[in-house]
Amino acid sequence: MLKIIGDNKVGFLSQMRKLDVTGNNIINSNTPGFKRQSVSFIDFLSGHPLHDDGTVRDLRGSGNVIALTDRHFGQGNMVYTGRQLDLAINGNGFFRLTREDGSVCYTRDGSFQVDAGGRVISKQGYLLLAESLPDNYSNIKINEKGMLSCKDENGDTVEIGQIELAFFTHPTELEPLGDNLYQATDAAGEELLLVPGEEEAGVIIQGQLEGSNVDLVTEMNNLIVAQRSTQFNSKIIQTADQLWNIANNLQK
Repeated sequence: MLKIIGDNKVGFLSQMRKLDVTGNNIINSNTPGFKRQSVSFIDFLSGHPLHDDGTVRDLRGSGNVIALTDRHFGQGNMVYTGRQLDLAINGNGFFRLTREDGSVCYTRDGSFQVDAGGRVISKQGYLLLAESLPDNYSNIKINEKGMLSCKDENGDTVEIGQIELAFFTHPTELEPLGDNLYQATDAAGEELLLVPGEEEAGVIIQGQLEGSNVDLVTEMNNLIVAQRSTQFNSKIIQTADQLWNIANNLQK
């Protein structure tokens, strides 16, 4: 009886984790640059695979556990906004942001703005470009290769700076920080800064945002399956507990 309860407890907790991941995908289905997650399960095997004499014995399944929570960096759809500082990456790469303490993080969310000092920053206030726009600037242009230019107060076009994209060999190994931001890890590989459109880097599209790559139909289906599995495991635990109580009362 203990084994039945233990096995289904493992399954219950695994499905709860799947519910959390699926719910997070659904909530962020309209978040620019969001990349969906999925969970993978493996059978959890109980006991030692050998008898005392060294012969192989049967392995009895004891529910399942989550083997991997993976993030999928497939391209999201382009959404036109018309804003001069809305940027989408079409292809590989991440916007590289510098925080107040000098540390670096990465994002696919291209919603940018200009701070009081004329610098281009993310919605979290993190720096995209070190160079500042001139006073009374207008008509910001950012081409596919990431060169930002604008017109100064005299109406002359001036180049401000180059936006580079960060590339990682294994982007799925980046550490999520929340708020659609990521942090480099050794497993992700060494950061490579590339001019957009060169080598394996994608290009930048001004006036558009990359939508999330969440498929709501798939996520709703996953949600229903996980909910039913959770209810099933919960019911088995409840039934096993009731049978255990009956057995204990019979002994008395």
